[in-house]
Amino acid sequence: MENVSPDDLQKEISRLWEKVGSVSSSPAAPPPSAVSMASSSEVAWETVAMLKSQGRRQEARWQELLEAREAALSALKERGALMEAELASLRLKVRADDELVVAQVMDVGARLEAAQKALEDERSAHDAERRDLKTLVDAARQSAAAEGARWREDERRWEKREQQYLLDLQELQALSARRQEEAKRADDAVRRHVEGLAEAKNALEKTLAELLRERRVRQESESERAKAVAKIAEVEKHFEELSRIWEEERAQWRELWDRERSAWETQRLEFSAWEENLRKEREAWHADITSKDQAQVKFAEQLTKNLRDSSATSEKLAAVMGRMAQLETRPAPAAPRDAWQPRRPSWARRHAGALVAAALLAAAAWPLGRWSTGWSLKTLGASALALDNPTALASDGDLLWISDWKGTLEAVDPRDPRAPARSLKVSGLGVYRPVALALGRERFYSLDAAQARIVRHQPADPASVLYSKPTPGPAPTALAWDGAALWSYDAVNKSLYRHGADESDAKAYALPSDLVPTAMGWLGRRLWLFDSRGRRLMAFEMRGETFAPVCSAAVDESVLGIASAGAAAGPRREEIFALAGPSARRTGFALVRYLAGWRLFTIF
Repeated sequence: MENVSPDDLQKEISRLWEKVGSVSSSPAAPPPSAVSMASSSEVAWETVAMLKSQGRRQEARWQELLEAREAALSALKERGALMEAELASLRLKVRADDELVVAQVMDVGARLEAAQKALEDERSAHDAERRDLKTLVDAARQSAAAEGARWREDERRWEKREQQYLLDLQELQALSARRQEEAKRADDAVRRHVEGLAEAKNALEKTLAELLRERRVRQESESERAKAVAKIAEVEKHFEELSRIWEEERAQWRELWDRERSAWETQRLEFSAWEENLRKEREAWHADITSKDQAQVKFAEQLTKNLRDSSATSEKLAAVMGRMAQLETRPAPAAPRDAWQPRRPSWARRHAGALVAAALLAAAAWPLGRWSTGWSLKTLGASALALDNPTALASDGDLLWISDWKGTLEAVDPRDPRAPARSLKVSGLGVYRPVALALGRERFYSLDAAQARIVRHQPADPASVLYSKPTPGPAPTALAWDGAALWSYDAVNKSLYRHGADESDAKAYALPSDLVPTAMGWLGRRLWLFDSRGRRLMAFEMRGETFAPVCSAAVDESVLGIASAGAAAGPRREEIFALAGPSARRTGFALVRYLAGWRLFTIF
């Protein structure tokens, strides 16, 4: 419909008044009463028709305004419904995110408890667990950062939507202002539609209330997110507290280790001083033995000279005895019967010189024989080992097995020990420090000094442990297998133990109290051991219930392990493999092959 403005309406009213005035002023006009009545009625009807048409137009325009308002209200309701649905989805998402954050926090707490338990079980795995925990916390922090970024993105989106709503509200306000201006121009229509404007105002207030409610929901979501961030910060603080506790414990362990190491260093210095004193005593003893040997050599030379003189004297006596025999064979001159007749010398008187020489020779042979016999140790060869800290040696008949302080087992070829044939890492024992090995047919044992226990391994795969049993004494140092039973030595009890079938029961045997065995092994029927106090290799034979020493040979290096070389040279000769430590002749560890034998030589 056509919209008529108030100016047009004023112009139309002026035209009608001009028409009325022109009719009244015409010269050939009818009677005034009739003309005025006709003109007035015509003008009245036209005015009424014009007002009616104007009213219909105004009503149609306000109807359009009402329809536009209803459309705007329905659009606002649809937007409110969409906003409520989106708000519900956001609430569900926030609840799911909260559950996820709680699950992650519980997971982090569980992992921290597992790490604390693992800390109590094994100190060596702390660094790896700490890295794992730090990775989890970093992941949680990254997840929280991602959630924060998502919430900030949602916040920016909601701000944009709020700005859009504010723009829509401004447009509605502008439209309302225009409608109010039009209502001012038509007071009657404004009065008729005041109620409609009040309803529109209520609708706007409801819309603003919905926006305020959405803002409160967003603030609540932000507060919940802040609580989640606070929980994560609390978890991080707890983790930092655990890290601090771990650092304190590690510092205590380091201090304990430093004290133990200082004690070991003090003992090592004492042992070094003791070894130096022993070395000096041994050098003095060697000098004394050398002087005695020189004296014995001079004595032997003097005895040899005496024997030569005795031989010359014996020859002279033999010549004299021969002459006497010739004189005896001559016929005696006739003499009166009653004259005195000398008797013939006896056999003892004839061979008195030879008997004297034989007696002197027998008297000199005994001390010379004792001086010229004894045990000796000859080095057949040495090969360097590329190991950090080897501790023990044993042989399975084909390969030589060497244990390391860090808990590994190496198998090397005796002909070329530089490259290991097998390298194994024993696991599942916690702290494991092998210091001795014992191998036999279907047997593989190791001695763990860290926890004073005997560990039995799977012979085909020594990395697999069958079981472990505690040792009879608190300080085991050596282990050996004689083909039928396992033997061990304890340095505190100073006893040699023979173990039963299950390695639990053990029978003690005594060894000389001045011995400190640190390595031993059965070679045939002899028990060979290294005495660290006297720096000597010794062999014992079991006679009844006691061990009798049958061999003792000095060595100038520390022996960590003893094994058979696989060659039997004789009843009084043994070929031995020894794991030797650093010495004055070498800087590293080496595999040395010795020949121990009984020497027998004379000066005759």
